[in-house]
Amino acid sequence: MGQNAPASQDFVISRTPARGTSTGSPGYGLWRFDPDADEILTPMPLSSKAAFDPTHSLVPIGRYLLEWGPLMLQPYQPCFPYRLFEFDPQSDDPLNATALQHGLWTKTKFWQYRPDFGNPEGAHEGYDSGNELLLLPLGGFMLNVIPTEGRGTFQLWNFDPSPLKPGAADPLPVPYTPQGSFDSIQFGHELIPLGNYVLDRVPETGEYWVWSFDPQSVMPLGQPAIQRGQWTDIDATHSLAVIGDLVLDWTPADGAYRLWRFDPRSANPLTGPLRQGTLPEGLRAGIELTGIQSLRAIDPARAEMPGTVDFMRSKIKHVVYLMLENRSFDHVCGWLYGKGETGINFVGDDRPFDGVDEGMFNVDPGMPEKDGKPTPVYVKKYKNGELSDDWDLDFLPEDPYHDKSDVLRQLFYTNRDGYAQRAAPDMGGFVWNNGVHEVMWTYTPEQLPVLNGLAKGFGVSDAWFSAMPGATDPNRAMSFTGSALGQLNNFQNGTQYTYWPLSPHRQSMWKVLWSNGFTDWKIYNSVEWMNFVHTYHLFLQGQIPSVDAAITQNRSSFIEGIDQFKQDARAGKLPAFSMLEPAWIATSGTSSYHPGADLVPGEVALNEIYEALKAGPAWKETLFVITFDEHGGIFDHVKPPYAVNPWPNDVNDGFRYDIMGVRIPTIVVSPWIKEKTVFRSPKEVAYDGTSFAATLLRWFGIPESRWCMGDRIMQAPSFEGVLQCTSPRDESPTLTPPYDRTFPREGKSGRSERLHDLHRLMAPRAVTALAAGKLGPDEINRISEQILADATDLKSLHAMLDALAKRLA
Repeated sequence: MGQNAPASQDFVISRTPARGTSTGSPGYGLWRFDPDADEILTPMPLSSKAAFDPTHSLVPIGRYLLEWGPLMLQPYQPCFPYRLFEFDPQSDDPLNATALQHGLWTKTKFWQYRPDFGNPEGAHEGYDSGNELLLLPLGGFMLNVIPTEGRGTFQLWNFDPSPLKPGAADPLPVPYTPQGSFDSIQFGHELIPLGNYVLDRVPETGEYWVWSFDPQSVMPLGQPAIQRGQWTDIDATHSLAVIGDLVLDWTPADGAYRLWRFDPRSANPLTGPLRQGTLPEGLRAGIELTGIQSLRAIDPARAEMPGTVDFMRSKIKHVVYLMLENRSFDHVCGWLYGKGETGINFVGDDRPFDGVDEGMFNVDPGMPEKDGKPTPVYVKKYKNGELSDDWDLDFLPEDPYHDKSDVLRQLFYTNRDGYAQRAAPDMGGFVWNNGVHEVMWTYTPEQLPVLNGLAKGFGVSDAWFSAMPGATDPNRAMSFTGSALGQLNNFQNGTQYTYWPLSPHRQSMWKVLWSNGFTDWKIYNSVEWMNFVHTYHLFLQGQIPSVDAAITQNRSSFIEGIDQFKQDARAGKLPAFSMLEPAWIATSGTSSYHPGADLVPGEVALNEIYEALKAGPAWKETLFVITFDEHGGIFDHVKPPYAVNPWPNDVNDGFRYDIMGVRIPTIVVSPWIKEKTVFRSPKEVAYDGTSFAATLLRWFGIPESRWCMGDRIMQAPSFEGVLQCTSPRDESPTLTPPYDRTFPREGKSGRSERLHDLHRLMAPRAVTALAAGKLGPDEINRISEQILADATDLKSLHAMLDALAKRLA
């Protein structure tokens, strides 16, 4: 390790637990782990009184350690004592830190009752056998396994540290899945968690399996295994300890070790060895090693280097995230810079700005020319790129198609089997799939001066893709949870939407934050019916019991309106992380930028958010990220790259979630960003919808091994490199929103906006939220259908929803 390199923040605890006839020892050791140091384990000083009960078990989960003792009779029933506490490597007795939560688990919490209906003398109650509590930490969950000779009983439990209510809150409050049984895991197997995976080995035989952990699956370690095989050089004389994605393989008899990197895609998942040698004296027979990755501290030296994560963490105290709807990059930002324009600050690489030009085209096979060839349809500037009170900033006759099957047709026109063959997309099918030429039309910076003004005044990526070829819900899911949650298209309204939070799903970035002790975040909603919060309902509700309880008691604890956001921004009271929802349905028009809607309200709302941030005292400590969920079926010329499947066993209708979607704008705003910045990925993997969450979690200092949000986000590049200024800029641009016929420069036209597909998707969801617990599913569906049938424009739709809200209040 270099002289000026920061100390490793990975650690190993060594102790001698009671096993079999051995009573163990209360003494323990703490070691700093550094695979690049002369010695991989360096002892840390501990108090001479540092001790830990050798009969107790210990596992790391999130930023905590969970300790539990053997079965005891108290009070009047068999119980396991437990304690949850934070790990502080600077303490001289870190295993005796003050408990965040403590209490007793009854045995019946884990060993469930089974009726004996086959007993000829009458049924009697029975319980699964065994007294040893085995808990396996997996991201924001804990897997309980009860192995017997012929069965591997399991149940997945939700982990909730309840950091805002310390005391006696159970950190495993509710089961996340029903109890079940593994197909092949049973007594004699050792299960080792490694991020999104579990390494399953049989020490006596050397057999191993690699399982993908999926919390939304009925079988959380489901078939097929990702890898399986048999080691000839790792047997029962070897012990394995995990630190991040590294596996320490050692023989307690003599202390010999090998250090491997875990790669679930390798034929042998332990690749290397990276190092080998002998562990320090004292780490021999009877010792158990537990690896711990602490939260990443800011490196003071790198904190002064612009473009690094440490610089971002030292300068940025508030991250604001706004995800808009359904516009491609060429469509709304393609004319930002002209060909050969100079003065652009490129980050990542210095290729010319990849904008649009009027020589690009698709063909319309439905309009053949005289020679029989399809008519070319060229890129076009809407109304020559001008603003006027005589027309609206809205030209698409219908919402373009953008479900998975449609987007694949848009990507692969000349080779219809291109996706199956992993061919490069040709981007030629937009007109063919949609049947309208308007999907080739574009807006100019003069027509969208706020969106483009922020892009030019700060930074924009011209190489950022939607996470998958598909619609709003799966792309938002990819951005918030790391995967599409097994969906291909928008989640269906009705019972699927209503009861969505009641089914287990993969964890969101909010659950990762919560499991790691970060509670300073809010979702700001743009709909006046505050019980309709789209993001919370689909991607957070049901994942963190204490958050659900807090929101039920006081919605403003984690959910507020967009007006409150602007007040908080101006007053310097924003949380560390703010997620903003656009206005899905509003009398003034949607602010989501969705096709079919006039774009003036979106520009006005975006400018109001920007001005509120700029006016606040925390402006110089804020990063504002603006992105779109997907392209909405509209043309872009850049070919999306193939990518890793977020969950290796995910396949739906032949689609493996292994190609990115169409390019979209992502704009970053901060006084630490140079004017006219254009940023690209610093590595071979392109930016996509998962890159925001990857950047956010790194900004919070959470080790990647704790994310457990799938494989795509683990490879996603982060964008801290855009923060290039050595000091914050004093000047920021002032922008003027556009105008049009419906929203003229002076006064209002009185025209109401037409309905489009986003309204038809969101209105039933708003009805569901308003009527939850008050009306049955059939009545909710009937009201939703009636409202959509009676609504003639956006104003009438809003009025009917508002009347329903008042009636059900």
